[in-house]
Amino acid sequence: MINAATPQGFCSVRIWGVSLQEIAQASNLNKKNIQIFGGMQKGLPLANPAQSGLLFSGTILQAFGNWIGTDQTLDFVVMAGTGSASQPGGVGTIAAPKNIVLNWSAGQQLSAALAPCLKTAFPNYKQKINISPKIVRPNTEVTFYPTLEQLAQYCLETSHNIIQDPTYPGVALYLQNDTLVATDGSAALGTPATQIAFQDMIGQPTWISAPNITTKLVMRADLAVRGQIKLPPSLVTNSAAAATSLVNQNVSFAGGFQIVSLRHVGRYRAPQADAWVTVVEAAPNQVQGTT
Repeated sequence: MINAATPQGFCSVRIWGVSLQEIAQASNLNKKNIQIFGGMQKGLPLANPAQSGLLFSGTILQAFGNWIGTDQTLDFVVMAGTGSASQPGGVGTIAAPKNIVLNWSAGQQLSAALAPCLKTAFPNYKQKINISPKIVRPNTEVTFYPTLEQLAQYCLETSHNIIQDPTYPGVALYLQNDTLVATDGSAALGTPATQIAFQDMIGQPTWISAPNITTKLVMRADLAVRGQIKLPPSLVTNSAAAATSLVNQNVSFAGGFQIVSLRHVGRYRAPQADAWVTVVEAAPNQVQGTT
């Protein structure tokens, strides 16, 4: 899961242990909707039902079967977002565009203009909009977009142009199951961060840029992009040898981290602790664009 303005391509799903009869019917699954659930439920190691649930919903763009040796599999190429055969993904494509119209009046907040825009283009989706009230247009502008991706790119770029703060992350627009989420993190800063327990972690967090980190957790469904997390204390520190700009800074400093992207990875019947994980990329959570 990531901001629609910076898509990372389609996902792949492989199902093992299927019959030859099921493989032969793979083409019948093209353009069908799919939901994937995950997390440690009752009876599994580190069971935590509160962290399990729906991980992904989308449309199967391509389905094909394979038979190699004793392995028989079904493979899906899937696109996020509920949809139908006539509208893969349900969020618009160049071949099958959506009629997305953003009518943004002078002096109007982006949140107020975005709500009717999304409601008209995606009437069957819920909405969750938390955007800084400072994002206001000086003049009226009406724009058209064929895809959610293009609307998200506009919102991200425009929010940066209006709030010219190098620490401001901009507006992220993405689809989370059946809900369209638009947030820049500012309205969510007053909510408690999700405390990551020591037993939730698979290995140590790692710096991947200044200042983003990546960390691998036991697979869970209760985290979302631009949500807040707080890591256990004293897990990671930085030093001059690490060659970043964050010398001697603890990962778990006050305020925690804001999630940039989420990725779920599972491996069929593997007994290792890192076989079913959620990979989180996060940035330091600071008060951005709200003062």
